Amino acid sequence: CRVLVSASRTSSCRHDARLTHARVALASVPCAGLCVAVSVSRELLARLPPGLLDDVDVTTAAETDLVAAMRWKDGAVIRMLHDGDCPLCEREVNMLKQRDCENGRIDFVDIASPSYDPSQNMNLEYEQVMSTIHAIQPDGTVITGIPVFRELYEQVGLGWVYSLTKNKYVGAAADRVYDFWAARRTQVTGRESLEVLLARRKLDEAGRVACERSKSDD
Repeated sequence: CRVLVSASRTSSCRHDARLTHARVALASVPCAGLCVAVSVSRELLARLPPGLLDDVDVTTAAETDLVAAMRWKDGAVIRMLHDGDCPLCEREVNMLKQRDCENGRIDFVDIASPSYDPSQNMNLEYEQVMSTIHAIQPDGTVITGIPVFRELYEQVGLGWVYSLTKNKYVGAAADRVYDFWAARRTQVTGRESLEVLLARRKLDEAGRVACERSKSDD
């Protein structure tokens, strides 16, 4: 079936009037639930007044499939992707787990685990999530850096710790400090450089694939 959404906006100045019309065709496509595919003209979008389509849901079928594939934990409002091989990171993760054990508002996913599956985490590859901290919201929105910590601490009643970072200048400074740390954290914690770890991960994955193929051939 097809649904047609029409939006128009009129601006006037005395006797002068201009009318802008926009049409967005939304086609409903069945998947796990109801997926929406959107077809729009780039030229048309460029002419639309700002904010005209703010209330129109333009979620694509592919995005909806990714959200459905996340296997969201009941009661969770955010998913934290953490490096289980990072000693300092795990101290913080353990603290968050202890404070969240009763409410279960945080879904913890260890990216260092061999079972980590990007397809269940908005296609976030290991290399990408190792570069900086990532979190995912139930609607599939991905957040990174300091805003992740701010959201996680809010969920365990410690929002005041990162409250100052809501100021854009403080937040920007905090992001720069965190990015500097994130790029060097593996060596600071006594591990190999990030580049070496990523290369080793690729070799391990290639080895697992080769073993699986060998078993299937037998």
